[in-house]
Amino acid sequence: MEILIQALYTMTTALLIPVVVGLLGLVAWVIMEIGGLIHEFIARLRSARNWDSFLSELQAKQNPPEHAAVTRFFEMTRYPGFLAIFASRGKSLANSPIHLGRLVTTLEIDASSRFARMSFGVRVGPILGLMGTLIPMGPALIGLSSGNIDTLAKNLVVAFSTTVLGLFVGGVCYAISLVRRKWYAQDLADIEYLYQCLSYRVQEHSPTKEEES
Repeated sequence: MEILIQALYTMTTALLIPVVVGLLGLVAWVIMEIGGLIHEFIARLRSARNWDSFLSELQAKQNPPEHAAVTRFFEMTRYPGFLAIFASRGKSLANSPIHLGRLVTTLEIDASSRFARMSFGVRVGPILGLMGTLIPMGPALIGLSSGNIDTLAKNLVVAFSTTVLGLFVGGVCYAISLVRRKWYAQDLADIEYLYQCLSYRVQEHSPTKEEES
């Protein structure tokens, strides 16, 4: 039994190094995500007026808008978020509803993958923080029982530090996911609106079998 306990203690304490390395890597990644969020926020502020003016002009047209008015979307630049990707990739697909629908689905998958990335940080950050808290408790208790205050203090510092880092990663990732969820939901709703307008006009102006014959 003592051999099993010693093996268990050795294995758990050996996990402390990858846990700390993983936490430091997550902190570096979160800092980059914060920078990306700030950059995206500034880009959205700069392009919001351009998109709002086009949307107001489009909605002022007849219902549904003319195909030429909708396709002018692809001739303009500086759109926020996924609208910019839709404008660049969909320019050559404006007259093909099938391929354009494929592009809309691809953008929805891209948005889901970005949410999944944030969900990873929300869950894994606190998990590694909890592991970094519990693992040093064994050496800390051993140091307490032997009267080694230095060992106790050192392991408690590691335990509390990893807890803070894990909560920091999880909290920041959760906040970023809330902000981006709102942004991307609005982007995808606008893209779906444009896609419906384009699909309706293409189908309306496409010749039927009777007209072709």
